[in-house]
Amino acid sequence: MVDSPAVYDHLRPTTADCPAGVYRVVGVGDDGATLLRVGDADEQRVNTGAVVTVPADSLAGFERADNPDGNRRPTALVRSSLDNFSWSARAFVRTLAKRPLVSAGALALLLAGEFGQDALSLTGLQAGVLIVVGGLALVYVGSGRL
Repeated sequence: MVDSPAVYDHLRPTTADCPAGVYRVVGVGDDGATLLRVGDADEQRVNTGAVVTVPADSLAGFERADNPDGNRRPTALVRSSLDNFSWSARAFVRTLAKRPLVSAGALALLLAGEFGQDALSLTGLQAGVLIVVGGLALVYVGSGRL
């Protein structure tokens, strides 16, 4: 039985008319609470996007629950990390492609510093500066801030 939940508390329905699972409190008011379903009936992390508004008198049908973020399966963690890396890399490349001239210039600076030391008669410091400036320029362009 939950008396007064706070934002970020985790609840599980016992007698309330909600699908089984773990819910995170995302909003609290005098009239009740807004809950986001973040765990399935086995208390494993899920991303459903299901939002439920529960009237204050129905909160008695919930009990406190553990945060399901801490009990994700190792394979799910690895898969999620690889998916995130894949999407980040795609977004970075697409953002660079939107500004081809600036991206090519930044890449040229980076490559000149890395491989052009002998051909361009650069000192180690000059090559290092070109590498840093070119790398930072690529990151800046790829971040979408330009």
